[in-house]
Amino acid sequence: MSEPARFLAGKSHLALWAVLAVALVLPPMLGSYFHYLGALALINVIIAIGLNLLTGNAGQISVCHSSFMAIGAYATTYYFARLGIPYLVSLPMGGLTAAVCGLVLGFPALRVRGFYLAVVTLGFLEITEILVEEFPQITGGVRGIASPRPSLLGMKLSSDLAFYYFVLVFTLLAMWFAYSLLRSPTGRAFNAIRNNEAVAQTLAIPLARTKLIAFVLSAFYAGIGGGLYATSVGFIDPLEFGLLTSVRHVTFIVVGGVGSLAGSVVGAIALTLLPEALRGFKEYNEFIYGGLLLLVLIAFPKGLVGLWNSLWQRFSVPEKPRLTSPDSVVP
Repeated sequence: MSEPARFLAGKSHLALWAVLAVALVLPPMLGSYFHYLGALALINVIIAIGLNLLTGNAGQISVCHSSFMAIGAYATTYYFARLGIPYLVSLPMGGLTAAVCGLVLGFPALRVRGFYLAVVTLGFLEITEILVEEFPQITGGVRGIASPRPSLLGMKLSSDLAFYYFVLVFTLLAMWFAYSLLRSPTGRAFNAIRNNEAVAQTLAIPLARTKLIAFVLSAFYAGIGGGLYATSVGFIDPLEFGLLTSVRHVTFIVVGGVGSLAGSVVGAIALTLLPEALRGFKEYNEFIYGGLLLLVLIAFPKGLVGLWNSLWQRFSVPEKPRLTSPDSVVP
Protein backbone atom coordinates (compact mmCIF):
# COMPACT_ATOMS: atom_id res chain seq x y z
CA MET A 1 0.00 0.00 0.00
CA SER A 2 1.34 3.44 -0.93
CA GLU A 3 2.09 6.11 1.68
CA PRO A 4 -0.93 8.29 0.76
CA ALA A 5 -3.19 5.23 1.01
CA ARG A 6 -1.79 4.32 4.42
CA PHE A 7 -2.29 7.93 5.52
CA LEU A 8 -5.97 7.70 4.60
CA ALA A 9 -6.61 4.23 6.02
CA GLY A 10 -5.10 4.21 9.52
CA LYS A 11 -7.58 3.55 12.34
CA SER A 12 -5.60 5.74 14.71
CA HIS A 13 -6.34 8.72 12.48
CA LEU A 14 -10.12 8.34 12.59
CA ALA A 15 -10.60 11.35 14.88
CA LEU A 16 -8.15 13.35 12.78
CA TRP A 17 -10.05 12.72 9.58
CA ALA A 18 -13.34 13.54 11.29
CA VAL A 19 -11.88 16.94 12.17
CA LEU A 20 -10.69 17.48 8.59
CA ALA A 21 -14.09 16.46 7.19
CA VAL A 22 -15.67 19.14 9.34
CA ALA A 23 -13.00 21.59 8.18
CA LEU A 24 -13.98 20.96 4.57
CA VAL A 25 -17.77 20.96 4.90
CA LEU A 26 -18.63 23.37 7.72
CA PRO A 27 -16.94 26.72 6.77
CA PRO A 28 -19.34 27.76 3.96
CA MET A 29 -22.18 27.58 6.50
CA LEU A 30 -20.46 30.04 8.83
CA GLY A 31 -19.68 33.75 8.71
CA SER A 32 -16.54 35.57 7.60
CA TYR A 33 -15.11 35.80 11.13
CA PHE A 34 -15.19 32.01 11.50
CA HIS A 35 -13.46 31.65 8.14
CA TYR A 36 -10.68 33.88 9.47
CA LEU A 37 -10.56 31.95 12.77
CA GLY A 38 -10.45 28.64 10.91
CA ALA A 39 -7.53 29.83 8.82
CA LEU A 40 -5.65 30.76 12.01
CA ALA A 41 -6.37 27.30 13.44
CA LEU A 42 -4.98 25.61 10.32
CA ILE A 43 -1.90 27.85 10.37
CA ASN A 44 -1.33 26.81 13.97
CA VAL A 45 -1.61 23.19 12.86
CA ILE A 46 1.28 23.69 10.42
CA ILE A 47 3.39 25.37 13.11
CA ALA A 48 2.57 22.66 15.68
CA ILE A 49 3.52 19.86 13.26
CA GLY A 50 6.93 21.46 12.72
CA LEU A 51 7.55 21.82 16.45
CA ASN A 52 6.40 18.26 17.13
CA LEU A 53 8.88 16.93 14.55
CA LEU A 54 11.69 18.68 16.42
CA THR A 55 10.61 18.20 20.04
CA GLY A 56 8.16 15.31 20.06
CA ASN A 57 9.96 13.08 17.55
CA ALA A 58 13.61 14.18 17.57
CA GLY A 59 13.64 15.10 21.26
CA GLN A 60 15.19 18.57 20.81
CA ILE A 61 13.75 21.27 23.07
CA SER A 62 13.02 24.64 21.44
CA VAL A 63 11.46 27.82 22.80
CA CYS A 64 12.18 29.95 19.74
CA HIS A 65 9.60 28.57 17.32
CA SER A 66 7.95 31.98 17.14
CA SER A 67 11.26 33.39 15.84
CA PHE A 68 11.17 31.15 12.78
CA MET A 69 7.54 32.10 12.36
CA ALA A 70 8.54 35.78 12.40
CA ILE A 71 11.35 35.19 9.89
CA GLY A 72 8.94 33.45 7.54
CA ALA A 73 6.36 36.22 7.93
CA TYR A 74 8.81 39.06 7.23
CA ALA A 75 10.61 37.23 4.43
CA THR A 76 7.40 36.23 2.61
CA THR A 77 6.01 39.76 2.86
CA TYR A 78 9.30 41.30 1.69
CA TYR A 79 9.61 38.98 -1.31
CA PHE A 80 5.97 39.47 -2.31
CA ALA A 81 5.21 43.13 -1.46
CA ARG A 82 8.63 44.70 -1.98
CA LEU A 83 10.30 42.59 -4.67
CA GLY A 84 7.12 41.66 -6.57
CA ILE A 85 7.78 37.92 -6.58
CA PRO A 86 4.57 35.85 -7.04
CA TYR A 87 3.07 34.75 -3.74
CA LEU A 88 3.23 31.04 -4.54
CA VAL A 89 6.99 31.51 -4.91
CA SER A 90 7.43 34.00 -2.07
CA LEU A 91 5.76 31.72 0.49
CA PRO A 92 8.12 28.73 0.08
CA MET A 93 11.03 31.17 -0.21
CA GLY A 94 10.02 32.58 3.17
CA GLY A 95 9.94 29.04 4.55
CA LEU A 96 13.39 28.35 3.09
CA THR A 97 14.72 31.57 4.66
CA ALA A 98 13.51 30.36 8.04
CA ALA A 99 15.01 26.92 7.32
CA VAL A 100 18.43 28.47 6.69
CA CYS A 101 18.17 30.25 10.05
CA GLY A 102 17.20 26.91 11.59
CA LEU A 103 20.36 25.41 10.12
CA VAL A 104 22.43 28.24 11.61
CA LEU A 105 20.86 27.63 15.03
CA GLY A 106 21.28 23.88 14.69
CA PHE A 107 25.11 23.96 14.66
CA PRO A 108 25.63 25.49 18.14
CA ALA A 109 22.66 23.47 19.42
CA LEU A 110 24.48 20.24 18.55
CA ARG A 111 26.82 20.68 21.52
CA VAL A 112 24.13 21.00 24.18
CA ARG A 113 20.94 19.26 25.21
CA GLY A 114 18.06 19.53 27.64
CA PHE A 115 17.90 22.72 29.69
CA TYR A 116 21.01 24.16 28.02
CA LEU A 117 19.46 23.68 24.58
CA ALA A 118 16.38 25.56 25.78
CA VAL A 119 18.64 28.44 26.85
CA VAL A 120 20.36 28.49 23.44
CA THR A 121 17.02 28.68 21.62
CA LEU A 122 15.87 31.38 24.04
CA GLY A 123 18.97 33.39 23.12
CA PHE A 124 18.11 33.00 19.44
CA LEU A 125 14.63 34.34 20.15
CA GLU A 126 16.10 37.43 21.82
CA ILE A 127 18.51 38.01 18.92
CA THR A 128 15.65 37.78 16.43
CA GLU A 129 13.64 40.38 18.35
CA ILE A 130 16.63 42.75 18.35
CA LEU A 131 17.23 42.31 14.60
CA VAL A 132 13.58 43.09 13.88
CA GLU A 133 14.04 46.47 15.58
CA GLU A 134 17.44 47.15 13.97
CA PHE A 135 16.28 46.69 10.35
CA PRO A 136 13.12 48.83 10.06
CA GLN A 137 13.61 49.22 6.30
CA ILE A 138 12.69 45.53 5.97
CA THR A 139 10.62 44.78 9.06
CA GLY A 140 9.05 48.15 9.78
CA GLY A 141 10.67 48.10 13.22
CA VAL A 142 8.42 48.28 16.25
CA ARG A 143 5.59 49.70 14.13
CA GLY A 144 5.30 46.61 11.96
CA ILE A 145 4.37 46.41 8.29
CA ALA A 146 1.31 45.63 6.20
CA SER A 147 1.04 42.26 4.45
CA PRO A 148 -1.33 42.38 1.45
CA ARG A 149 -3.50 39.53 0.26
CA PRO A 150 -2.19 37.79 -2.89
CA SER A 151 -3.81 36.91 -6.19
CA LEU A 152 -4.01 33.30 -7.34
CA LEU A 153 -4.55 32.49 -11.01
CA GLY A 154 -5.76 36.04 -11.59
CA MET A 155 -8.16 36.02 -8.61
CA LYS A 156 -7.40 38.02 -5.49
CA LEU A 157 -7.81 36.00 -2.27
CA SER A 158 -9.56 38.86 -0.50
CA SER A 159 -12.37 36.62 0.72
CA ASP A 160 -11.70 34.98 4.09
CA LEU A 161 -13.37 31.79 2.86
CA ALA A 162 -11.15 31.63 -0.25
CA PHE A 163 -8.02 32.18 1.83
CA TYR A 164 -9.22 29.56 4.34
CA TYR A 165 -9.31 26.89 1.64
CA PHE A 166 -5.95 28.13 0.35
CA VAL A 167 -4.47 27.55 3.81
CA LEU A 168 -6.22 24.18 4.05
CA VAL A 169 -4.35 22.95 0.97
CA PHE A 170 -1.00 23.82 2.56
CA THR A 171 -2.09 22.19 5.82
CA LEU A 172 -2.93 18.92 4.09
CA LEU A 173 0.40 18.97 2.26
CA ALA A 174 2.23 19.62 5.54
CA MET A 175 0.41 16.72 7.21
CA TRP A 176 1.08 14.30 4.38
CA PHE A 177 4.78 15.20 4.21
CA ALA A 178 5.19 14.79 7.98
CA TYR A 179 3.38 11.44 7.88
CA SER A 180 5.63 10.17 5.09
CA LEU A 181 8.74 11.51 6.81
CA LEU A 182 8.00 9.79 10.12
CA ARG A 183 7.72 6.44 8.31
CA SER A 184 10.98 6.94 6.46
CA PRO A 185 14.48 6.07 7.77
CA THR A 186 14.89 9.73 8.76
CA GLY A 187 11.74 9.65 10.87
CA ARG A 188 12.85 6.43 12.57
CA ALA A 189 16.20 8.08 13.24
CA PHE A 190 14.37 11.00 14.90
CA ASN A 191 12.59 8.63 17.28
CA ALA A 192 15.79 6.68 18.01
CA ILE A 193 17.61 9.88 19.02
CA ARG A 194 14.69 10.93 21.20
CA ASN A 195 14.68 7.58 23.01
CA ASN A 196 18.42 7.20 23.55
CA GLU A 197 21.22 9.02 21.72
CA ALA A 198 23.86 6.49 22.79
CA VAL A 199 21.88 3.57 21.41
CA ALA A 200 21.13 5.53 18.24
CA GLN A 201 24.85 6.08 17.75
CA THR A 202 25.54 2.37 18.06
CA LEU A 203 22.99 1.84 15.27
CA ALA A 204 25.15 4.04 13.00
CA ILE A 205 22.64 6.89 13.03
CA PRO A 206 24.46 10.19 12.33
CA LEU A 207 23.39 12.28 15.31
CA ALA A 208 24.60 15.68 14.07
CA ARG A 209 23.08 15.38 10.61
CA THR A 210 19.77 14.03 11.92
CA LYS A 211 19.43 16.82 14.49
CA LEU A 212 20.22 19.43 11.84
CA ILE A 213 17.52 17.97 9.58
CA ALA A 214 15.04 18.22 12.46
CA PHE A 215 15.91 21.88 13.10
CA VAL A 216 15.70 22.75 9.40
CA LEU A 217 12.35 21.03 8.88
CA SER A 218 10.88 22.53 12.03
CA ALA A 219 12.00 26.02 11.01
CA PHE A 220 10.63 25.52 7.48
CA TYR A 221 7.20 24.58 8.83
CA ALA A 222 7.22 27.59 11.15
CA GLY A 223 8.31 29.85 8.28
CA ILE A 224 5.44 28.67 6.09
CA GLY A 225 3.05 29.18 8.99
CA GLY A 226 4.44 32.66 9.61
CA GLY A 227 4.02 33.67 5.96
CA LEU A 228 0.42 32.45 5.92
CA TYR A 229 -0.27 34.13 9.26
CA ALA A 230 1.00 37.50 8.06
CA THR A 231 -1.15 37.30 4.93
CA SER A 232 -4.22 36.18 6.86
CA VAL A 233 -4.00 38.97 9.44
CA GLY A 234 -2.84 41.56 6.90
CA PHE A 235 -0.29 43.08 9.25
CA ILE A 236 2.90 41.99 10.99
CA ASP A 237 3.18 43.10 14.61
CA PRO A 238 6.59 42.21 16.13
CA LEU A 239 4.96 41.78 19.54
CA GLU A 240 3.18 38.70 18.21
CA PHE A 241 6.42 36.72 17.97
CA GLY A 242 7.71 36.77 21.52
CA LEU A 243 8.28 34.15 24.19
CA LEU A 244 4.58 33.80 25.04
CA THR A 245 3.85 32.76 21.46
CA SER A 246 6.57 30.10 21.62
CA VAL A 247 5.14 28.81 24.89
CA ARG A 248 1.71 28.64 23.25
CA HIS A 249 3.20 26.54 20.44
CA VAL A 250 4.62 24.12 23.01
CA THR A 251 1.21 23.96 24.64
CA PHE A 252 -0.34 22.90 21.32
CA ILE A 253 1.72 19.71 21.15
CA VAL A 254 1.59 18.93 24.88
CA VAL A 255 -2.20 19.16 25.04
CA GLY A 256 -2.68 17.37 21.72
CA GLY A 257 -0.02 14.70 22.21
CA VAL A 258 3.77 14.94 22.08
CA GLY A 259 5.25 12.99 19.20
CA SER A 260 1.87 12.52 17.49
CA LEU A 261 0.88 13.98 14.13
CA ALA A 262 -2.78 13.77 15.09
CA GLY A 263 -1.90 15.42 18.40
CA SER A 264 -0.45 18.41 16.58
CA VAL A 265 -3.68 18.84 14.63
CA VAL A 266 -6.10 18.32 17.51
CA GLY A 267 -4.10 20.40 20.00
CA ALA A 268 -3.62 23.36 17.67
CA ILE A 269 -7.26 23.49 16.60
CA ALA A 270 -8.63 22.98 20.12
CA LEU A 271 -6.46 25.68 21.72
CA THR A 272 -7.11 28.13 18.88
CA LEU A 273 -10.88 27.79 19.22
CA LEU A 274 -11.01 27.50 23.02
CA PRO A 275 -10.51 31.25 23.75
CA GLU A 276 -13.42 32.02 21.43
CA ALA A 277 -15.60 29.50 23.24
CA LEU A 278 -14.72 31.18 26.55
CA ARG A 279 -15.31 34.72 25.33
CA GLY A 280 -18.69 34.85 27.08
CA PHE A 281 -17.07 34.42 30.49
CA LYS A 282 -15.43 37.86 30.12
CA GLU A 283 -12.93 38.52 32.95
CA TYR A 284 -12.92 34.83 33.98
CA ASN A 285 -11.98 33.44 30.57
CA GLU A 286 -8.21 33.38 31.18
CA PHE A 287 -8.73 31.72 34.57
CA ILE A 288 -10.94 29.04 33.03
CA TYR A 289 -8.54 28.62 30.10
CA GLY A 290 -5.61 28.01 32.43
CA GLY A 291 -7.65 25.65 34.59
CA LEU A 292 -8.66 23.55 31.58
CA LEU A 293 -5.03 23.33 30.46
CA LEU A 294 -3.96 22.12 33.91
CA LEU A 295 -6.79 19.60 33.95
CA VAL A 296 -5.73 18.14 30.60
CA LEU A 297 -2.04 18.03 31.55
CA ILE A 298 -2.72 16.31 34.88
CA ALA A 299 -5.53 13.95 33.88
CA PHE A 300 -4.28 13.09 30.36
CA PRO A 301 -0.46 13.14 30.33
CA LYS A 302 -0.43 11.69 26.80
CA GLY A 303 -2.67 14.47 25.54
CA LEU A 304 -6.08 14.42 23.90
CA VAL A 305 -4.97 11.90 21.30
CA GLY A 306 -3.72 9.61 24.06
CA LEU A 307 -7.17 9.86 25.67
CA TRP A 308 -8.80 9.01 22.32
CA ASN A 309 -6.55 5.96 21.86
CA SER A 310 -7.38 4.72 25.37
CA LEU A 311 -11.10 5.07 24.75
CA TRP A 312 -10.75 3.35 21.38
CA GLN A 313 -8.99 0.36 22.91
CA ARG A 314 -11.53 0.13 25.74
CA PHE A 315 -14.71 0.25 23.67
CA SER A 316 -13.63 -1.17 20.30
CA VAL A 317 -14.43 -4.76 19.38
CA PRO A 318 -11.26 -6.89 19.44
CA GLU A 319 -10.21 -8.22 16.08
CA LYS A 320 -10.50 -11.94 15.43
CA PRO A 321 -7.14 -13.73 15.22
CA ARG A 322 -6.08 -14.54 11.69
CA LEU A 323 -5.76 -18.19 10.75
CA THR A 324 -2.45 -19.18 9.25
CA SER A 325 -1.43 -22.32 7.51
CA PRO A 326 1.26 -24.53 9.09
CA ASP A 327 3.60 -23.72 6.21
CA SER A 328 3.44 -19.99 7.03
CA VAL A 329 4.60 -20.44 10.65
CA VAL A 330 8.21 -19.52 11.15
CA PRO A 331 9.91 -21.91 13.63
